[in-house]
Amino acid sequence: MVELEARISQVEMRLTSNAAANDMEQDGGPPDEELIKVVVQEELNRKTAEEKDIENRKRNIIIYRIPEKRSDSVVERRESDWTFVKDLLDGVFDIKLEEDEVDKMFRLGRWSESKTRPLLVSFKDLNLKENILANLAKLKAPIEKFRGVGISPDLHPKEREEIKRMVDEAKKVHIDTESDEVENYRFKVVGRGMRRKVIKIKKTLPPLQG
Repeated sequence: MVELEARISQVEMRLTSNAAANDMEQDGGPPDEELIKVVVQEELNRKTAEEKDIENRKRNIIIYRIPEKRSDSVVERRESDWTFVKDLLDGVFDIKLEEDEVDKMFRLGRWSESKTRPLLVSFKDLNLKENILANLAKLKAPIEKFRGVGISPDLHPKEREEIKRMVDEAKKVHIDTESDEVENYRFKVVGRGMRRKVIKIKKTLPPLQG
């Protein structure tokens, strides 16, 4: 709504200050009210598309650094990805994943011999995705096969921008109000929607040698 009001205000100011707008109306062009209606409708359509995209991403996770099978066969690559994901959820999160619990699974980007693409996994049950994200600390378990694997939620660009803004703001508040160095803390956004907030976690210092 704030963005919508800002865009309407900009249109109103432009139309008020621009004499050409009056000429257009006199020449039979659309009046100010019609232009504002067009802007409002465009903004509503954009917001609807954003909300739909955000909703579609809610059950998705993105898994990074899963070894990608070097094969020209799409079927073989998919089978390899499925086996790895199933073993990952079983070995790290104690989740027995069945095929009918996954809506879709595919690599992001074009296949290449020289790079490993992230893998998007979409679950049918939102709780399954939330269970994984709530237990990401288990990825630190010393299982060699899964070392280096990372998992993140599949966020809309708007959400990523908002999270970055919240973290930057929290860091600024820390710098302005605390004596401890901001580098000693990790800032993490938790929750969803209006319940989203930033928590501050103190980094663990490595033990002294000798």
